[in-house]
Amino acid sequence: MKIDGTSTSPVGSVQATNRVKQVEKKTTVSEADKIAVSDKAQVYQALLQKTKEIPAVREARVQALTEQIERGEFKVDGQKIADKVLEACQED
Repeated sequence: MKIDGTSTSPVGSVQATNRVKQVEKKTTVSEADKIAVSDKAQVYQALLQKTKEIPAVREARVQALTEQIERGEFKVDGQKIADKVLEACQED
């Protein structure tokens, strides 16, 4: 028996056509397909975007403290630091 590679089977083209039709059916979007986002989710998304815009380092504050230190005007309040440390320890 000799197989001729130039002839194609009509069954293969029918199967391919059926597969294309199945894909077309699955990709059509109906009018009922919709996405609804709640008001809370929209507010959350807006707030999340705003927090991303806030810089991690407050350059103006760092610059002001640097200048105070250089002028010798920066004072460390030991009592305030101790109070904050104790406060943090009590929360844990």
